[in-house]
Amino acid sequence: MTGVRKPGFSRCNNATLRRAARRLGRFYDDALAPSGLKGTQFGLLFQIHVG
Repeated sequence: MTGVRKPGFSRCNNATLRRAARRLGRFYDDALAPSGLKGTQFGLLFQIHVG
């Protein structure tokens, strides 16, 4: 492979974005913990509700 750099996001930005998404997911999981739901479950139920 050559060392040609392509425009766009670097792996570093991708990793940073993924870490932020995981952190946000944990935030919602913690906020919803008293209900017994995970953030993903709540999101799915909400999408069914608004249909």
